[in-house]
Amino acid sequence: MNEFDIIKLLAIIFAVIVTGWFFYNYYEEKLTLGAQLKIGFIGFIANLLDTIGIGSFAVIIALRRILNVMTDDVKLIGTMNIQAVITALAQTLIFLHFISLDIITLLIAISMITLGGFLSGLVAVRIDKKIVQDVMSIAFILTGILLFLTQLNILEIASTSTAIKGVKLIIFAIFMLIAGTLPAFGVGYYSLVKTSIFLFGVSPIIAFPIMASASSYQMPVTAITFINKKKFYAKSAILLAVFGVLGVFIAAPLISKVNPYVLKWILLGVVVYNVVTIAKNRIK
Repeated sequence: MNEFDIIKLLAIIFAVIVTGWFFYNYYEEKLTLGAQLKIGFIGFIANLLDTIGIGSFAVIIALRRILNVMTDDVKLIGTMNIQAVITALAQTLIFLHFISLDIITLLIAISMITLGGFLSGLVAVRIDKKIVQDVMSIAFILTGILLFLTQLNILEIASTSTAIKGVKLIIFAIFMLIAGTLPAFGVGYYSLVKTSIFLFGVSPIIAFPIMASASSYQMPVTAITFINKKKFYAKSAILLAVFGVLGVFIAAPLISKVNPYVLKWILLGVVVYNVVTIAKNRIK
C-alpha cells in the first residue's frame, strides 16, 4: 500500500463516519415528487460540471433559485457540504488512480484546505444569515475576477511539472488555507485552486486530484459542524449525493474532451448571476 492508497483509504473512512453521523441525525424532510426531481437534476448537473473542473456550489446555488427549492441559505450550505462528502470521494478514487502528482504538494493541499474548512465551519453556523450572504458575495466576486483574468490568459503560467517546491509551496499552503474557508459560506474553491495551480507553474491536470482529494477531507470536517447544528436539508442531501455520483461517473471520462475555455465562461456567468441574486435578496 503506497501513500496514495492510504489517502484514498482514509477518505473512505471519513466519508463512512460522516455519512453514518448524518443518518443518525436524519430527520423527515417532506418533498413533493416534483421537488425531488428538481433536486436530483441539480445534483446531477452540478456534480457533472464539478468533475470537469467547474465546481458545484455556484451551480447548485443558481439552480436552486431558478427551480425554487432549498430556499434557506444556511441550511443549503450545510446540505451542499454534506452531499459533497460522497461526490468528492468518488472523484478522489477516480483521479488518484489515473493522474500522477507529487505527494508533498497533495498533502499540503489536503491539510490546509481541511484546516480552513474546520475553522470556517465553526463560524458559519453561528453568525447571522445576512453576514453569510455578504461573505458569499465577496467570495463570488473574487472568484469571478480570478476566472476573468484566466480567460484573458493573464494568470495562465502552467507547465508540465507535477510538484510545487520551495517558497512557492509555502505560498501555495496559504492559498489552500483561504480556499478551505469558502465552502462553509456556500462558495466552492475549485476556481481558486485551479488559478493557484496556474500561478505556481505546474501542470493544470494535477488540479483535479488536488481539488477532489482536498474536498474528500475538508467536506466531512465542515459537514460535521452543520450536521451537529441541524443546519441541513435531509432528503435533499441524499438526492444531491445520489444523482451527483451519477454525474461524476458520467463526466470523468469526458475530462480530456471538454473545452475548458468555454466552461470557464459558463461558470463566470453563473457566478455573476449568484452575485446579482444575493445582492437583490440582501436589499429586501
